[in-house]
Amino acid sequence: PPRDLPAPVRALWRLYHLSYGPQRLLLRGADATVVVSETTAALVREHHLTTKPIHVVRNAAEPIGAPVTHTAPPTRRLVYMGSFMPYKGVDTLVRMAALLPEHELHLLSRMPQGEEARLRALAPGARIVVHDGVTDAEYADVLRSATALVHASHDEGFGIPLLESMALGVPVVASDIPIFREVAGDAGVYAPVGDAQAFADAVVRLEGEWPARSAASRAQAATFSWDASADALHAALAATVAARGSR
Repeated sequence: PPRDLPAPVRALWRLYHLSYGPQRLLLRGADATVVVSETTAALVREHHLTTKPIHVVRNAAEPIGAPVTHTAPPTRRLVYMGSFMPYKGVDTLVRMAALLPEHELHLLSRMPQGEEARLRALAPGARIVVHDGVTDAEYADVLRSATALVHASHDEGFGIPLLESMALGVPVVASDIPIFREVAGDAGVYAPVGDAQAFADAVVRLEGEWPARSAASRAQAATFSWDASADALHAALAATVAARGSR
């Protein structure tokens, strides 16, 4: 749960998420379930949330600008786009930045009160640039100038910021979790969850492979599109209607 919630609310949050009962009740009453990734579909099956069909309709990302044309990163900026909830692993990214003194870690999203002070105290040597919210244009500009988008989340259902970055030709360094492997494929560079040194090493490795990783990122991002998602959703709806009509 978010750190700024009162203790009783955090306790209820944990209790709710420790039970699969509400999800089972909801999904088993439906004719079918649509999820945004193969990773999520596997989790639904693993935890027996439904006995009905599961359809994967992948997310995509809107273009946020023209792809970069440079063949080496113009700066040593590392960009994080996402919330500051504990599972996002921002602490790992800050500790990583302290191990890369020539790099800047740009934190783009709006930040809860007190979070900046906490993060700076966590790794005083890290060069952190806090934006506390950006426009779409500012987001694209910072990304286009970056070495990589970095994401150390412990768990996710998808990863749209990864697609946004890769579509620009800006590679990603991400935690080695199934969903990020599904989204970034062989274009991504990965590090174990919570391992700041491994993340720092991955950034250094990426810099030596940047042109190839940039091209691979664009190719991987191109495999996701909202048109394909619409086609998949249409097929899922048609199959559900047909199955219901046959009963």
